[in-house]
Amino acid sequence: MNSATALIPREKSKYLRNTKELNAFRKFAVAYVVALYVLPQYFGVPNPVFDLTAVRITIIALLLLIITDYKRSHDFMDVILKEKVGLLLIPYIVVLVYTMVLRADVNAFLNPFVEFLELYLLIYLIKDTFGVDGMIRLIMACIYVLIFLGFVEIVMGTSPFSYLETIDGIYTGRFVRGGHYRIMSCASHSLGYGLMLVTMLPFCGYDLETKEYNVFRRPILLILMMVNVFQTGSRSTLGVSFAEIALMFILSDRKYLKANVIYLLTGLVAFGMALVVGFKTAFGNYVMLQITSLIDSLFNTTYSVAYGADLLQLRQSKAYRDLLKEIYHVDWVNPLLGLGRKRAFRSLVNGRVVKSIDNFYIAEFVRYAYPGMFAYIFFLAGMGISMVRDFFRTRSGITRLALIGGIMYCLNIKVVDSLQTFKYLYVLIALYICEEKTPFVPAVSEDHSKYIKKEKSYFARYK
Repeated sequence: MNSATALIPREKSKYLRNTKELNAFRKFAVAYVVALYVLPQYFGVPNPVFDLTAVRITIIALLLLIITDYKRSHDFMDVILKEKVGLLLIPYIVVLVYTMVLRADVNAFLNPFVEFLELYLLIYLIKDTFGVDGMIRLIMACIYVLIFLGFVEIVMGTSPFSYLETIDGIYTGRFVRGGHYRIMSCASHSLGYGLMLVTMLPFCGYDLETKEYNVFRRPILLILMMVNVFQTGSRSTLGVSFAEIALMFILSDRKYLKANVIYLLTGLVAFGMALVVGFKTAFGNYVMLQITSLIDSLFNTTYSVAYGADLLQLRQSKAYRDLLKEIYHVDWVNPLLGLGRKRAFRSLVNGRVVKSIDNFYIAEFVRYAYPGMFAYIFFLAGMGISMVRDFFRTRSGITRLALIGGIMYCLNIKVVDSLQTFKYLYVLIALYICEEKTPFVPAVSEDHSKYIKKEKSYFARYK
């Protein structure tokens, strides 16, 4: 009897220990996602060799908890070895390895490797800890926090995240264009926050309860996010966001079409009336400046001058982007072996000094030459084709969310560099990979179903 009762506390303590371990792992998992979205890259522990940002600290903690647990380590290795996304990455990883060796540049491999590690960690956490719906709820909470703080930033005229700067050399300070402050949130640049917003916009349309997709599922959040988009002062983000909402409208479930047309027309009329009423206010002028600057960039017009734009600056911006295309023909980049990542970029292109490359694909050509650029495009295209195929096969709301955000992000980085925002694209990819891909079965109308039943009973009598 004594031996039997002696077993009880041991079993109980083992159960409690496992429960505590699970809770601890979940807390670190939540901290990782929150750090990924909400905490800036300049917040962490400075280190002369490898800065320990908040994201990296949570990654290290999660990896330690995974490695020290047999089941977790086994499951994590299964994710790495069995997920087909790894096959698409193999050509790119090969380029990373030989660039690291031939250019003696560890960062040429390490920087993308950490981002891919984030992708696999996200896949594992969704499968093991959160589930797809749980991950979306957590992301939505982070989105609401960022959007709210975006309005705080508009009022403050500086990023509230700037007070978290503990690592030097990343935070670049306030951005002002034409006398207007450009919000940047937790990103290191207004363009970086714009890329984040592009990946977050599609979440407005996903319904967690019905699993359907509807562009106006969360209209208030959609409006607030677009205000944040305008306040970034980024023409590319604004144009891509308009296109993104159009794609969200097109890919919404058909049963919402009539209502959405009414909502869209009503929204456009209300927006137009608001501009008319506030035409002579600072807010109205700023909105018109952003819209006309976008039109001028697309069609080479000069409408934005009437709202205070610098015509010379607009033309120089367009000329600069056209100049970047000439980098494909310069002699200081070997077409088979790029420069890697250790060199700070600054060079001459057609006699003009180029200090930064506002085009991810061209920047990737400089870093890894044609093999690296095409290998990464192969990865993006492979994921896109897979999403399109599964969209037609499953009509999944998650696939639509990931496809819309992925397409628009890849379009946006044609005019800006990635600015360390690929992790937000990888969130979309991880959600897509982890969703349950159930084939779509068209609904049978009630009258048609009665006909089928009658037909079956008719044949049953004459079997």
